[in-house]
Amino acid sequence: MADTNKTHQPTARRLQKAREEGQVTQSAEMVSAVTLVTMLAVCALLGPWFISWGKNELVEGLSCRSELIENSQVFIAYINSKIIGSMLIMAPFLLALAVCGVSASIMISGLNFTPKTLAWKTSELNPVNGLKQLFSPESLVKLLLSIVKLAFIGLLVYLYLSKKITYLATLQWIDVNHVLSSIGGVVLGAVIRICLGLLVIGAIDWFYRQWRYIEKLKMSRQEVKEENRDSDGPPEVKSKLRRKQYELGMRRMLKKVPQASVVLVNPTHVAVALYYESGKTSSPIVIAKGGDHMCEKIKEIARSYGVPIIRRPALAREIYATVKLDQPIPEKLFTAVAEVLAVIYRLKHAYSK
Repeated sequence: MADTNKTHQPTARRLQKAREEGQVTQSAEMVSAVTLVTMLAVCALLGPWFISWGKNELVEGLSCRSELIENSQVFIAYINSKIIGSMLIMAPFLLALAVCGVSASIMISGLNFTPKTLAWKTSELNPVNGLKQLFSPESLVKLLLSIVKLAFIGLLVYLYLSKKITYLATLQWIDVNHVLSSIGGVVLGAVIRICLGLLVIGAIDWFYRQWRYIEKLKMSRQEVKEENRDSDGPPEVKSKLRRKQYELGMRRMLKKVPQASVVLVNPTHVAVALYYESGKTSSPIVIAKGGDHMCEKIKEIARSYGVPIIRRPALAREIYATVKLDQPIPEKLFTAVAEVLAVIYRLKHAYSK
């Protein structure tokens, strides 16, 4: 029976496939919150300049200049200039919103272009499907969450304004010129708390969406096996590849045996070929090793090239078990190996005489 329990984390390939199909983590709440905070920051930065421009435009508009009304061409040119001016004034605000919205989406979902999501889907035109989505349990949950979010934001604003009731009551004795700035300060405080509340909601929504995204893509054990098999190839091919790599490695190793200074043997189960040359290597290096069949192969090559074969069972077993290929022997074995090399050096020196 196939394992249908999806408890394994999605593989990198599964995540990549999901992104290719347009399935990415999305959090509209976080994007909205960041966008609103950006708008608030831009208004705080450019607000005085915008208010000054608005006052000037209002004064000029109420001046009722007769030359603008008498000539239609002048009036049209005047209106066009004001439209262009208004667009230029609003451009920084709109640009900041656009840049922030796109940046927030990229931060949450990453930069991902999926043409598949642009494909025409006739099912979206089916009114029955639309009604099912409208009255589905998911839509009900969204409605309840919207009510909860609205209540949370409303509570924050209520707690803030309830502390400002006394302050607002004192505005009747404040100079008219300062009333607007005082009310603006209260409104700004309320907006800041709305932004903070939306950021909290956005962060919760972001983490929830990420969790739901991973949960949706989780895989069963069988799916993980199939994914690994599709990625790495069939087991038979992998086995052949590993065997081929092993054979190539053994050939490369055996080619180094003629360069060995000595071959230590067990004598029939383990063979270790060591290379040492004074002035070139600081310590003897294991250039080949093997057991059983490979042991006989190493000894056969060593005899063919006149490499000394020394029987040292304990030393050969320890080097074979603890030292990797092309690695120097450990310091604790220096003395034992040095004695073997000294014997070989004396024998070579005696034969040369």
